[in-house]
Amino acid sequence: MKSYYPAPLVIGIFITLILAGCAPEATPPTVDVIGTISVQLASDMLTQTASAHSPTPQPVTPTLLPTETMTPEPVRDQSIRTVVVITNAPCWFGPGSAYPLESYISETKIVEVLGVGSVEGWYIIHNPYFNQPCWIAASDVQIDPAMDPSIFPVMTPGH
Repeated sequence: MKSYYPAPLVIGIFITLILAGCAPEATPPTVDVIGTISVQLASDMLTQTASAHSPTPQPVTPTLLPTETMTPEPVRDQSIRTVVVITNAPCWFGPGSAYPLESYISETKIVEVLGVGSVEGWYIIHNPYFNQPCWIAASDVQIDPAMDPSIFPVMTPGH
C-alpha cells in the first residue's frame, strides 16, 4: 500500500509552521489614561444618587448685624501680681522725695506689687532687699497689660 501525500499540502503546512515560529511578537496596546479616567468619572457620576427634594424648607439662621464697633475690654489676669523695674529706681517710704528713701531697686528686677498708691502714678511693692513695702513710681516699672490693678488695695503712706 502506497500512501501519497500531496506535496503542495505538506510543503504549505511546513512553511506555515516555520513562519508561525518566526512571527514578530505582538506589542501591547497603549493605555489611554485620559480616556480611562473619563470613563471612570462618568461611571461614578451615573451611579450616584441624588437626595430627595424635601418640601419642608430649612430653618433660617438669624444673623446679627453689628450696630456699633466696640473694642473689647482686654482680659485681665488676676494671678499677675508682679512688675519689672525698667530703670535703677528709687523706692521711697511714701510717694516721692518728700519721704525718706528706702533703697534703689535694680533695673530688670521683678518685684511683687502689694497695692496701688493713694497718690496717682505710684505703686507699693515688696522691696526685695529689705523685705518690706516701699513706693515706686509707675514710670519706673513695666506693667503687664493683662494685669488687673483694681485687685490691689489703695494704700496711703505709712500704712
